[in-house]
Amino acid sequence: MKLKKTIVALIIGSFLAAGLAFAAEGKKEAKVAGCCAKASKDGKACGHECCVTAAKAGKNCEKCGGSGALAKKAEAKK
Repeated sequence: MKLKKTIVALIIGSFLAAGLAFAAEGKKEAKVAGCCAKASKDGKACGHECCVTAAKAGKNCEKCGGSGALAKKAEAKK
């Protein structure tokens, strides 16, 4: 009986740990890759193929050091 309770406790603990890991992953802070930030500062878009592909997907390029989703640009009022 004691073994059964221990196994149940281990299973519940593993589910809780997996849930916490999943929740922490969703709260990643968005970070712009260095090459993209430099190009943006110059008023251009980054020309790296990996950055262009990531931008089309709505993300920052992880290969170049970015993370998370792209920041939404404010639309100009007409």
